Amino acid sequence: MKILITVFLSLLILLINIDSLFAITEKDYQAKMEVWEHKRELASQYLLEAEKAFKAGDELQGCASQREASEMGIEATKSLITAMETNGSSSEIENLQVGLNMWTKLGNIC
Repeated sequence: MKILITVFLSLLILLINIDSLFAITEKDYQAKMEVWEHKRELASQYLLEAEKAFKAGDELQGCASQREASEMGIEATKSLITAMETNGSSSEIENLQVGLNMWTKLGNIC
């Protein structure tokens, strides 16, 4: 009888620990997705600023904004990749790596 109770309590403790692990993973996933969303929006804003500067003939400001967009895009994409790995979704990571390379090239153009 003591063995049965010990086994039951052990399984209960194990299940509680697994639930805690899933909660931590979910919080980490949500945090990474929030970073991705925020950095992606910033990258878009910097790209618009760069476009306006280039159209106005201000190449220096255009390049500075483009580099900022690149940095934000890189950080956003890395965060999304990490979130997907945390969530166990690895099917699209290769495509995201291509996007990461494009953000890097964008920053190196100027």
